[in-house]
Formats: sequence, structure tokens, C-alpha cells
Amino acid sequence: MQKHLKFSKIFLLLATLGTLFVLAETVLQLFGTSICSAEGCKLVAGSARFGDLSILLIGLGILSLLTILAVSRKYHTDPVIDKIIDFVLVVSLAAEGFFTGYQAFRLHAACIFCLVVLAFLVLLSLIRLMQGHRAVVAGFASLLAVFSLFYLVLPAGAVTSIPTQNQLVLFYSDDCKYCAEVLKEIERKQLPVDHVPVENYVVLLKSMGIEHVPTLYVNRSNEKIFLTGRDPILAYLNDRPEEPEAAIKPEAPAKKEEKRGVRKNRNDPFNLGGQEGLPFELVMPPSDDGICKSDQKCD
Repeated sequence: MQKHLKFSKIFLLLATLGTLFVLAETVLQLFGTSICSAEGCKLVAGSARFGDLSILLIGLGILSLLTILAVSRKYHTDPVIDKIIDFVLVVSLAAEGFFTGYQAFRLHAACIFCLVVLAFLVLLSLIRLMQGHRAVVAGFASLLAVFSLFYLVLPAGAVTSIPTQNQLVLFYSDDCKYCAEVLKEIERKQLPVDHVPVENYVVLLKSMGIEHVPTLYVNRSNEKIFLTGRDPILAYLNDRPEEPEAAIKPEAPAKKEEKRGVRKNRNDPFNLGGQEGLPFELVMPPSDDGICKSDQKCD
């Protein structure tokens, strides 16, 4: 009995810490920052259909519910409470199988924040096992099954990340007449732009809301944006800074009123923020003309 009580206290402590951890990240997200600055965290946030806050609120709701149930369990011995706790843990572990599989086999990048949340759920489930609640074994089985399905379903060798070795990367299609115009201009001016066929990147680009070509990815240290459409791409290439990044000197400290122009943008899935004179959004909206659907013929 004493051992069971000890495990119950540990369960409550872990559930409370997990809730506070996710709550802290939620508050930070509201102010445009994050606990996790790893690329995987930014990619996962950018992949969420309704934004990263939607995922955080779900996690916050689950851990808060487990905390409330653990408190109730201290004062009531109703077996229904135990069944609800086990059910929530099983569903949560199955969902974590999806998150970890997506990171491992689609993004090829780890979201540290997500892994910490997974660790909380795994520890909570192990404590339940030590208390004799065998139902949570189904949760571990679900996690493994969903994780394995990602490996089995995704095609081998699929491209799952944006190329970042060059400062300028153009995604184009052979069936896009506007792409041909941009490529011709790049070749004429001998611009340092790496161009790659969009076919292998369609799924990844669509996950970021990009469905048209040509699309230019600008990968500079102080500017990371996607430009879609012939006209905005050519305008950017014509006006792009010629000075190498290594030669750019740091700017003098901004005045107090100028600092207001530097902010983080909650809508930026990579949490890159912006500076005065630079775009605040990672994905710039395409123009109405000069674009083609990335998976359709356009000539």
C-alpha cells in the first residue's frame, strides 16, 4: 500500500511538471518565441494545419487532464478514474507514435520539445505499469505500430527536406512556361541560383502551403523566405544584395524607437522573425500571374 501511494505521488508530480512544461511553451509561443530552437521543432510547427498552437493546446489538455485525474485519484478510489487515466495514456502514446514517425521518416529532424513530452508520457505509463495497470501495454504497442507504419508506407529515398546548401534555390517544373522564363533570365545574367525539379518536393512544399512554381527559396543568414511567381522572383533577383554575407558588417545598435520594428512573428513556422526592411513571413503569397500548379502541366 505504501509503495502504491509512493507511485501515485510520483505520477502526480510528473503530470504536473509536464503540464507546466507545455504551458510554458504555449505562453512563449504567444510572445513569438520558443523553448526549442532546433530545426525539427520549427519544421513540425510549420507542418501543423492549424498552427503549432493547436498542437500545444492538445498536449496541454492531455497533461492537464492527467494531472486532474491524478489529484482525484488521491481522494477517490473509483475504478472509473483508473480506466480513464489508462485510456488517455494509450491514446497519447499512439499519437506520439505518429509524431515521432513523422519526424524520423518524413522530416529527418528531431523536435526536442516533442521528445520531452514523449518522455513525460512514457514515464507516466511506466509508473502505471508498476502499479499493476496492464492496460497501458496497449499504448506502447500502439506507439510502436504507428511508428513502424511510417517506415513501411513512405517511399524509400523520398526527398523530405529543403536543400539548404545554397543561398538561392529555385524549384521549377519542365511543364511550367513561367519557370522557363525565370531560368532563362538566371542563365542570361549568370546568377548564383541552384535550380531543382519540384517533383521530389511537392509533398513537402504543399505541407508549407506552397502549391505553385516557380518558387525561389532564399536561404541567407538574415533572410529566409519563399517567393512564388515569376514577377516577384525576377524582382528579387534584380534587386538582390551583391555584397557577400561574410563581408556584411553588423549594424550599429538600433535606437529605442527603431527596435520596435524588430519582432518575432507567430505566423512564421520557422520562428525566424524579421528585421526592418526584411519580410516577416516565411512564405510570401504568390502573385496572380506568372505561376503554375506544381503538379499540373502549364505551357
